[in-house]
Amino acid sequence: MNGFVDLAAPELIIYETGNTLWKAFKRGLMNIQKAKEKLSHLLDLKINFIKLNKNDHEKIIEWSAKNNATYYDSAYVIASEKVKGILLTADDILYEKAGKEIPTIHLKDFNKSKE
Repeated sequence: MNGFVDLAAPELIIYETGNTLWKAFKRGLMNIQKAKEKLSHLLDLKINFIKLNKNDHEKIIEWSAKNNATYYDSAYVIASEKVKGILLTADDILYEKAGKEIPTIHLKDFNKSKE
């Protein structure tokens, strides 16, 4: 990100991205080489992986139940909260739910936040 932001996320981001790329491949939206390139790009971003402990996972399941959100999405919320970061998401529903509790920026507004 050209030194503008420090990226942090649970390692789950690798698996979710990989699964999305696999789906795109299966649907004929990209070839396997393009999927590999995109995954490689993600891995080159030097993301600081947030380790989640037992207490964090308990918070994730609580947040998930309270907000009718997937465990996956809730993991990003709790991880962001843990490092006192800002959640960056392209998910409209997660943006609305998380934004009520933690600092959250929608990906479409990211460049606006740097101005």
